[in-house]
Amino acid sequence: MLRSIARFPKNFARRYSLARVIEAFDSRTDKIAKPWESEISRGIHKSTIDTLLETPGLAERMRDSDLRKLPNDGKRAYFSWDLPGFLWQALLDSKGLQKMVIDYLGPNVRLDDLYVKTVLDGYDSTSEGWHDDNVGYRLKLFMVFDTDGQPSGTLVLPADRPNLYRVNWSDELPRMFKKSVKEHRASQELVTYAAGDCLIFDTNLGHRGDYSAGKGVRYCVIAEFIDRDKADALKGRAPCGPAQGRQKIVIPDGVGVDLCNHPLIDQKLLFQTENRIEYGYN
Repeated sequence: MLRSIARFPKNFARRYSLARVIEAFDSRTDKIAKPWESEISRGIHKSTIDTLLETPGLAERMRDSDLRKLPNDGKRAYFSWDLPGFLWQALLDSKGLQKMVIDYLGPNVRLDDLYVKTVLDGYDSTSEGWHDDNVGYRLKLFMVFDTDGQPSGTLVLPADRPNLYRVNWSDELPRMFKKSVKEHRASQELVTYAAGDCLIFDTNLGHRGDYSAGKGVRYCVIAEFIDRDKADALKGRAPCGPAQGRQKIVIPDGVGVDLCNHPLIDQKLLFQTENRIEYGYN
């Protein structure tokens, strides 16, 4: 607690400095994007994995793969950036998803991250409290390819665009001190998941994981999309970039997609080594 108090002035100043950067990029996005054509109504769109990615049988193939792993060592969440080629191909081949994210975030959008996040209910995380992701407009695609029991859902506060980022101190102050604000909010919508469901939403909206309400497991792959110039400007100061900017991630060989000319692949992040393709910051 004392360490959090000591860091508060620096964190406070940094948040306001970043807010100006984020607002400038998102104001540009509001001029060039067409969110009303994206099917992401008020920042939220729910579908199924097979339908959204136009790949029948994809969710079942994900269930039958090594993606379906439980956390070990007593942990409540499992993360991995080791994704199979068939999933990369389905994601990048989907013209519907491509149009959706370009319409919502503009032609400068990129695939920013792709990872597994399997969560057991009871997961102790500050993401259970109301928050936004402090990066302005960004889309997250939750692909819940399997479930056990009745897993937790996601609570979201829908909003129309323009909806420029502002530091929400009533939510952020408790998070800085490792507390979670979970009260009911009048405009909240609860998104629940069955095996094969997916949710794409703008993480600039207030949202929280309802980890205390369910009793089950959510096996999920998450893809993130953001304006590439904004992500570069926030590098090292906000969770942007492949593996949240901490490392390169590997794109398996033979995905059947022209990565060098794909509109959602940022060529600055693409590296061919002797035996593999890497995606991320140097």
